[in-house]
Amino acid sequence: MRTHISQRLPDLVGAGLVTALGIFAYVQGAGYDMGTIREMGPGYFPRILSVGLILMGLLYAFVAWRAEPVSFGEERPAPLSVLIICASLVVFALLIERNGLVPAIFFSTFLSTFASDKRHIPTALLLSALTALACAAIFVWGLSLPFKYFAI
Repeated sequence: MRTHISQRLPDLVGAGLVTALGIFAYVQGAGYDMGTIREMGPGYFPRILSVGLILMGLLYAFVAWRAEPVSFGEERPAPLSVLIICASLVVFALLIERNGLVPAIFFSTFLSTFASDKRHIPTALLLSALTALACAAIFVWGLSLPFKYFAI
């Protein structure tokens, strides 16, 4: 039995964290008015989302308990790759206010492509441009969020 749990421990811990996050969100959202389906209050979405998180965490725990244990390779991500991904997040945070959504997405995506061993500059430029345009289309045009395309 001990071997059974130790082989599934990473999945069970992940399931526990998702469930705990859902419970925390539910408790935090309980102070807000729920409203009705027709007139949703400020607590409606957080509670629905937290119940979904709780159910997903419990389902994940059930699946992890019932499935065959997964053995992970001994490979670890390269420290440089982790650093590059973190740097791309910092670049996004620094550029979004000053330069706008499109440059922030473009440069953070372009930088993050260098975390891979298979670097190809033309592909990285195309991926970055398409991602920036897709984000502009979704968030600015589609959802009408108040982001600037480019800061002037």
